Amino acid sequence: MNDQLAAFHSNNRLKMDSTVRKMTGIVAMAALLNPLNSSMISVALLKIAFYYHISIAQTSWLILGYFLMTAIGQPVMGKLADLYGPRRIFSAGLIFVALFSLFSVWAPSFGWLVALRILQAFSNTALFPAGMALLQASAAAAGTNNGKIPVSATGMISFTNNITAALGPVIGGFLVYFIDWRSIFWINVPIVMLIMALFRLWIPREQSSAVTDRSVAVWRIQLDIPGILLFSSSLFGFIYFLQSMKSGPLWWMLIAAATLFGVLVGYELRRENPFINVRLLKSDLKLLMVYVQYAGTSFVYYCILYGLPLWLQLLRGYSEKESGLILLPLLVSGIVATQVAVPIVSRYTYRKSIVVGYMFLVLGTVLLLFVKLDTGLIWLLAVLAILGIPNGLANVGWQTALFTLAKPGETGAASGLFLTFRSLGSILATSLIGAVFSGKATTGSLDEVAAVIFAASLVMAAMSFSRKLV
Repeated sequence: MNDQLAAFHSNNRLKMDSTVRKMTGIVAMAALLNPLNSSMISVALLKIAFYYHISIAQTSWLILGYFLMTAIGQPVMGKLADLYGPRRIFSAGLIFVALFSLFSVWAPSFGWLVALRILQAFSNTALFPAGMALLQASAAAAGTNNGKIPVSATGMISFTNNITAALGPVIGGFLVYFIDWRSIFWINVPIVMLIMALFRLWIPREQSSAVTDRSVAVWRIQLDIPGILLFSSSLFGFIYFLQSMKSGPLWWMLIAAATLFGVLVGYELRRENPFINVRLLKSDLKLLMVYVQYAGTSFVYYCILYGLPLWLQLLRGYSEKESGLILLPLLVSGIVATQVAVPIVSRYTYRKSIVVGYMFLVLGTVLLLFVKLDTGLIWLLAVLAILGIPNGLANVGWQTALFTLAKPGETGAASGLFLTFRSLGSILATSLIGAVFSGKATTGSLDEVAAVIFAASLVMAAMSFSRKLV
């Protein structure tokens, strides 16, 4: 009898493990939509500017608007996933991503395109936090890794994110070159259809975890509408200030944004269910540093991802397809580094993966300083290969750190806030690229970007050596 009971538990564990693996694959596929849509557009900006008869600087709103809504939407969707059930939020996100992507194809003006891309971004924000909450629930049900998300699952999702972010310009380059710039939007539809089919086929329907009271008053309290408005206003003010630096900085806007942010912090400290859990970040320095360092890493990475294609097209005369292909070493080395990071994190700690990753980041940004207009292609490819390594090592380390430090019941909210900080880093990168390339691009444009990200890399590398911070 005991043998039969042991066999039953063993078979049940195998079944649950299989569910965890399938859920990991689905979350990884869904998570790729955000970096894919944020990076593909980097090689399409020139074509979009030409089509709508606008400047390169104006096209930056397609990126800024996307990341602004991502920064706002991630915590909202994370909280909705924790409160009302991740399956419902995950499914709704997929449906609206497909719809708004399809509508973008027929955008009659640039303003409409920006608006639809913002809605696409908001829909996209549901996928990662809700998916991670589903994965956490699957891992807890399976009883593997003490009920926590396995490192291998984190590694696979990070692997997919890194590949997609680096492969985005390559995919986008081919789509724009051989089809049209609109294809970077409708390509989402078949991907979403595949994810939805696998999700319904592989993952059993969970019991509803939604609350019984769905009144407007309850939604307003639980979602912290004032906190969302304060955060959105302060972030928009900061972005507007950064954009104004091209023609003349609006310092009053920076003061207003800083004031709103101060009000936000004070308000959230008194909230029982805050939009941004300031109390948690204040009490847990290591968790706060996970978010801050991830924002810094994203800033450096997206400076390369957005700045280099523009530099290659405007100053070296490469096509969209060629610019995307030149970024391939960034992808390949990132893939290899991600595979190396998983055993490092499993055998040692996430800290070792982060420290080693930042050493390569400093090296890569130093070498980027020596890339000039007449630099040989082989040297440029080698520098990009080095810069791809920290994208694998550090990102796996930070994602593992997040799920190690976050409480199991707050996985969705923690994941949402994690991507919010990635969006903040990306917004800073977009603003820098917009300022550098707003006028006529010069041979020194890349030098300016390289100098800034080198300084940022040095600071992050120094901080990673502190055991109190990492």
